[in-house]
Amino acid sequence: MARIAVSLDIPENVEVVYERAKDIEALARFLPDLEEVRVLSRQGQEVESFWKGRFQGREVKWKERDIWDDAKKECRFFTLEGDFKKYEGIWRFRGEGPSLTRVELEIEYDLGIPLVGALIHAFLKKKMEENALAMLGALKKAVREE
Repeated sequence: MARIAVSLDIPENVEVVYERAKDIEALARFLPDLEEVRVLSRQGQEVESFWKGRFQGREVKWKERDIWDDAKKECRFFTLEGDFKKYEGIWRFRGEGPSLTRVELEIEYDLGIPLVGALIHAFLKKKMEENALAMLGALKKAVREE
């Protein structure tokens, strides 16, 4: 199991960024490796969704539950089923001023590949970090389009 953490500052009010992040289906338009995101159900602050994309040339699919906390401006997520053995984490949205938001994304994952050597582990971690940064970049683009 491995963990990554990335962050990005977005020049916009935290309320705007947080609300835009909740529109997960729209974010898919800004991520080239993501082919589909579909909301399956919404119950209060919980959203179940289906994700399909590519990781290292391989198709990956999973169902995920997101739990949004409007008071804390956070979203916890975890897989319900799919190609990841484990994929969970948290988004945090922090107002750094009236028009600046720091978005932090932490992910804990296990790709389910047994006996991964140190070199491959480091490579996969780098790729997961790149994908997480791409997700933050997609959010920044989505906010700009608003």
